[in-house]
Amino acid sequence: MSEQVSGTHGPREDDAIKRQDRDELQAHGEEWPEPESSGEDQAEAAWAPEGRFAATTPEEDWQTIELRSDLARHLGRTAFPATRAQLLETLAAHQAEQRLLDLMSSLSDGATFASLGDLLRALGLPTEQRPA
Repeated sequence: MSEQVSGTHGPREDDAIKRQDRDELQAHGEEWPEPESSGEDQAEAAWAPEGRFAATTPEEDWQTIELRSDLARHLGRTAFPATRAQLLETLAAHQAEQRLLDLMSSLSDGATFASLGDLLRALGLPTEQRPA
């Protein structure tokens, strides 16, 4: 096997550095490191209220987020633009829950929706606002 040699100095200097490090470890080996603080002097952690993602506004709740997520999962991006009837067909084809079918049935018959955001606004649901 070949011995690894430093690029800045030769094997003699490497050995000297190893000896120096070994001597320092032996000299300080009996000392104990200072224990870390118990955290009593640190500020209290800030937690998001229960039932809310940290990045969501306080007005949003789990049910709204879950409803948006379920609609997006069942409809996908390819479903748009679509009418109420087309969206109902897509939801039925993806075996969506009855609550989603009932929600979609509440929309006006002739409306066309260009995107999931348009659909959510028509349903009176808040859309997700991402920071720029």
